[in-house]
Amino acid sequence: MHQVPPARRGVRVVDPDQVCDATAVLADGEQLRHAAAVLDALGDVHRLSILLALHHAGDLCVSDLAFAVGMSDSAVSHALRLLRAHGMVAAHRQGRLVRYRVVGGLTTRLLDVVSEGVVGDVVLHAHSTAGAHLDAVPVPQD
Repeated sequence: MHQVPPARRGVRVVDPDQVCDATAVLADGEQLRHAAAVLDALGDVHRLSILLALHHAGDLCVSDLAFAVGMSDSAVSHALRLLRAHGMVAAHRQGRLVRYRVVGGLTTRLLDVVSEGVVGDVVLHAHSTAGAHLDAVPVPQD
């Protein structure tokens, strides 16, 4: 049975079964708005870079993220505030540091898909054999 709202019962449709299906998949407006916000956030190269860095490298603090993505600390902090507001990252305190991580099933699944085309086969030092680590990269002095 087709679930047509009373106010729209007189409207002519060509394929009622398909219209019913299309209406059904769009019924949860809140989830639809959330998905649009996540996709919008992923549409900015800086926010996408931050999310990919967190997704693959693990929990990072603002200064490490800023170094990794080539942005200022304040710009990364601003982007993280937006990503937190959309439920895409969470912060947790570790001593004096605040570390960020990717959260949310939709965000994680989308980052997995994007990573297939963007990241490729990269050797990640932090996730290699137990006990191995990457020494800090020296910053060139001018």
